[in-house]
Amino acid sequence: MFFLLILIFCLFAILELFIYLFVNYFKKEFQWLITRDDESPKFNELALDNFISSSYDPILGWVRKPNSMGVEKGEKGEIKYFIDSNGSRRIEDNEESIIASFGDSYTFCRQVEDFETWQYFLSKKIHKKVLNFGVGNYGIDQALIRYNQVKLDNSIKIVIMGVVPETICRIHSYWKHYLEFGNTFAFKPRYKIENGKLRLLNNPMSNKNDFSSLKEKLHMIQDSDDFYNTKFKKYQFRFPYLLSFIRNFNRNLILFFYLFRVKIYKFFNIFSEQFDSKAFGFVMKQNIFDSHQMYQQKDKLELFKSILLKFNADSKNNNHKPCLLIIPQLNDLRIISESRASPYKSFFNEMQNYLDVIDLTEDMLNEDYQSMYIDDVYGGHLSKKGNIFVSRQLSKYILDKGLY
Repeated sequence: MFFLLILIFCLFAILELFIYLFVNYFKKEFQWLITRDDESPKFNELALDNFISSSYDPILGWVRKPNSMGVEKGEKGEIKYFIDSNGSRRIEDNEESIIASFGDSYTFCRQVEDFETWQYFLSKKIHKKVLNFGVGNYGIDQALIRYNQVKLDNSIKIVIMGVVPETICRIHSYWKHYLEFGNTFAFKPRYKIENGKLRLLNNPMSNKNDFSSLKEKLHMIQDSDDFYNTKFKKYQFRFPYLLSFIRNFNRNLILFFYLFRVKIYKFFNIFSEQFDSKAFGFVMKQNIFDSHQMYQQKDKLELFKSILLKFNADSKNNNHKPCLLIIPQLNDLRIISESRASPYKSFFNEMQNYLDVIDLTEDMLNEDYQSMYIDDVYGGHLSKKGNIFVSRQLSKYILDKGLY
């Protein structure tokens, strides 16, 4: 019996050491493995300086800076984008502006050129300029705040709020690091419901110096972020690592297998982009599953509804016609195609009672939707073909409403 206990202890110690070494080795290159050290990460000063100069905003968290440009790796090479003096993505058009769009990267139109966005194609269809104030990784809360910041021309008649269904997660996030592990510079404002009313929690990082006093703000940030306990702490590795592994056994087993396989293949000089992105793709798809679950939670929907009602009221106060545009991610469509049921359809149908909602999910499912996306590791952004499809649906909406 004594020797059996010794054997069990040794086995436990070996597994504990293996998992500890594995996690701390792979976490350097795979952000979705986290430990206690990630509770209060050390900011790289050079990276922070670059973020402050290129993207940081004391109110919104981050934003595309006016009169700037950027470059990113696309499916077929480098993609350049240009931001004009108003902060809108460039559209070389002298026509009068009647539409302004706000939202996330599916409104900004990541992964395509300036002349391949849905705003560009919509401008050509209606012969009027469509402004593009989309910003990558925004929740609809940030997009709404930005809408109320931007001074729009009196010619604007329609404001389109374009977001992915996953925005229901983003509006409950205060520090994106707790929702998207490793996104450590992404602090943001968020709304909360208190006594039946929306209350805005300002961006906790109101200046660069605040980043150096993170520890002093941690408790407040953790209390204000829904994902600190439900996601960040849930998936965090801490002693004993073996129990942390078992606590989320299926998830960890899949991630360990994908990450270990890549190393084995590279050891034998076998390279495959498909295998390299498997672990990241698994997490991205799981994130979409999680967002779908939130559409079944009354308190999560209550905040989302309150933000949409504020968008509706703010737009009408500004004499703008509000329109909510739901653009599903590729993983949304894949999951819904398999389950044959949209988890968010009933919610957006209800919101039709308050403002115009264009949910593209069913329309895209009825098409060859795979060809409308660039199958990137972030869950699939719209291709040129996908943006043409969006512009076609929006032009129908505008014609039906007789808005120009």
